[in-house]
Order: sequence, then structure tokens, then C-alpha cells
Amino acid sequence: MRRIIPPRLVFALALTLAASAAYSAEPRACKVAEYGTSDAARVDKFVADFTRFTNAGNPLAPSSPEKRAAVLDERIRHHALSLADKIAAFRLLAPRESATDEHKELRMARLLLSIAPKDLSRFKLALEYDGDYKDVEEYLFHDIDNATHREQILAHLRRAPSHNGIKVLSDVDDTMYANLLDRRYPRKTMYPGVLAFYAALKHEPAGTLATPVTFLSARPNPIAGKLEEDSLQKLMILTGGKLCPSALSGHVGSSAAGTLQSLLRDKLDDSLHDAIPDDKEREIGEVKFKNFLNFAAVYPDYRYVFVGDSGQADALTARLMLDGPARSTARMVTTFIHDVNNSSRSFNALRAAEKVDRTSPAGRGVVVFRNYIDAALIAYRHSKTLGNLITADELARITQEALTAFKAIRFTADAPAVNRLRAEYRQDAEEALQLLSADTRAPSPDVAIIRGLLNQGP
Repeated sequence: MRRIIPPRLVFALALTLAASAAYSAEPRACKVAEYGTSDAARVDKFVADFTRFTNAGNPLAPSSPEKRAAVLDERIRHHALSLADKIAAFRLLAPRESATDEHKELRMARLLLSIAPKDLSRFKLALEYDGDYKDVEEYLFHDIDNATHREQILAHLRRAPSHNGIKVLSDVDDTMYANLLDRRYPRKTMYPGVLAFYAALKHEPAGTLATPVTFLSARPNPIAGKLEEDSLQKLMILTGGKLCPSALSGHVGSSAAGTLQSLLRDKLDDSLHDAIPDDKEREIGEVKFKNFLNFAAVYPDYRYVFVGDSGQADALTARLMLDGPARSTARMVTTFIHDVNNSSRSFNALRAAEKVDRTSPAGRGVVVFRNYIDAALIAYRHSKTLGNLITADELARITQEALTAFKAIRFTADAPAVNRLRAEYRQDAEEALQLLSADTRAPSPDVAIIRGLLNQGP
């Protein structure tokens, strides 16, 4: 009997083949931290030796997985690899352009299990934010299919020493830059102050050379592989190397359909919004939350902050992150939702008690903000309950960078919407300046710059 392949699946397969054909070019590397220099000759020798001892075609290879694991562990000890060597070797064991079989999965698992608990944070940091689409979540939940191997690795990751680290997770469109629904700014304008805001939120136990941010993408996997990698490369260039991004992919069906629902709703009068269903939008939010749960399992030693926008289902994702399974969501510090005035049903469904503003009793919840000075102000006013998430110096830096960037935007017309934006930035910057001026400690150099920018007027 002849089987009919659905057109959507044909399209997905075509994209997958096109993407896989493009993997030959190496992506631009992003070095987020110092973790030493690997010895290329030693790594190559180890990988060849490591592969040979458990190759399916080797008649002398051990027959059982347990015996193969013991041989692999012995070879790891024999080669005395440094952390940098192990990072380089791990990448070679699961290259971007090929699939993994049971032998490759076992090699990946044994090498990862050999990482000392004290080195796990740096090992993951190097693999997560290196500029390609192969992040730790990808290795663990897509490359490794064996449930036993995966559970062993997750248990090992939970042995990492506790620390005060915070991972930043973010949406992209209308959160990092205006693109999908926010027409107040020229398209693709990076929101003023967003990079300083990300830098302030992140806390890494080891020093970083750039700001690591994980973007929750609606784009599907495996189609997302090359598309995701291209997006990461463009973000690195767009931010002048200030960001080392990674991304968690979405689902093929909900991605396109959910975005279409958002765009259709945006074209209608507010009174007709309910005429457009939001089921696919909600799926985007739910898929992002499921990806977050995988991410949290990989990073049990961290806490998390999420930044999204009101245009799609990020408000639903935020609510799930705050109220979902305790093991992961208990470590969610707070969430931020950028109000772009084109709100989804999930955003409109937020209860007043779930929203956080300046006068809320605590900072954990859904912080709704209009610009990144506003977001920093709300977090700063809730320093006691958010554990100094934003310090005075960070508030000053965010405010200064936001004002400077806003003044540099070339708006196409001096429309009422632009005047409202200008007034909002000025109002929030003046509030920040008042708070910073009242601080008895030595002021940040940014305070004088803020005062000068405000004195210049529009």
C-alpha cells in the first residue's frame, strides 16, 4: 500500500537535508571563559585510542556495555587529560554533522562522568556558549538516547558544588530587539540597555569574557540545527562579541502556526482579538517551558531568570517557570516580561497578584516593564527579596547605556509614539538618578553621565 507523506513533513525533511548539507563550515567560536588550552596532538591520540577500543568493527572490543565502560574509564585515566583536553575531546566524540549510535553515546557518557564535580560548571560553560548549536542540553537530550546513560549523567551533574550562579534565559523577538509586533522602534533595533541588563542578571562562579545568555527559541529541532547556529552567529556579530549565546529549540508545528496567530491578532482591532485562537501560541509557551526543564536538569547548581515579552506566550512560560515542578522552579529567581502593547491572551490572563511592580511585597513573580531602565528599577527596589539581583552600580550602568543608545536611534518620524517613548525613558532615568544620588556610597561614574544626558534634553 502506497503511503502519502504529509506536505508539512516533506517541507520539514527538505529543510533538514538543506541544513545538514551546510554543516561543513565551522562556526565562529565564542570563548566565554578561560579554561586552559588543550593539547591537540594529545586529544587526537586519545580520541583515536578511545574509539578503537570500543569500535563495533573491532573483534577484540569487549562484548558487554559494562566491560566496554570499564575499558573506556581505564583509557581516560591512562591519557591523563586536562579539563581543556576533555572539552575538546567531547566535541570530537559528537560532531555537529553526524548522528550518534550506542557506541558513541557510551563514549560521551564515560568521558562526561570522568569530569570532577568541581570542574562541571566550567565544562558545561565551555560547551554551552561556544557559538555552535551543540549545547549541553542538545548533547544530553538529543544525542544520548540511552535512558540509563542519561540518568547517570544527570545524577553526576547534581554532584557539582553549590554556588550563587544565575543563568539568564531570554526570548529574542520583541525582547532583545524590536522585530515581530513592536513597531515603536525601527525594525531590528536592539532595545536600549538590554545587553547591560543581561550582564547584570548573570552570575557565574567563574569569571566570564562575555555575557552567556540562553535563548528559548520557537524554531524546531532538528530543522533548527543550522538555522539556530546561524542565528547565534548573527547575535554574536550584532552585539559586537558582548554575548556568547546558546539556544533551546522549539517545535515545527507550533512555531509557524503560533507566530501566524500572533501576527493575525496584531492586525485586528482590540475588540476582535478573541476571534483568533491562541492554541498554537500556547504550545510555543509550553514547549519553551519543557525546554527549560531540560535546561534546569543540566544546571541543577544554578538559579535562573527569564526575560520575555507580552506579544506571544512568554507570560505563560513565565507562570509555568514560577509554579511548575518544585525541583526546577524553586530555583527561579524571578521573570521579566516586556510590555510591547500588543498583548497575548496569556499576558492578559495574568492576575494582579502575579505581576510585580515597584510597590509589590516581593520581587519574585512576573515583572512587567516598559523599557530596561524600568526593569532594572523594579528589580533594584526589590533588592531584599531578590538577593541584590541588580546592584546600584548595575542600575547606573543600565540607565546610562539605555539613555545613550536611545538617543542614538534614528526614528523615521517624531510621531506621538516616539514622544511617549522619550518621556518614559526620561521619567525612568530621573527616578534612577534620584535613587542613585541618595546612595551614601561613592557614586558610579555612570551617575555623572546620566545627569549630563538628562541635562541635554530630548
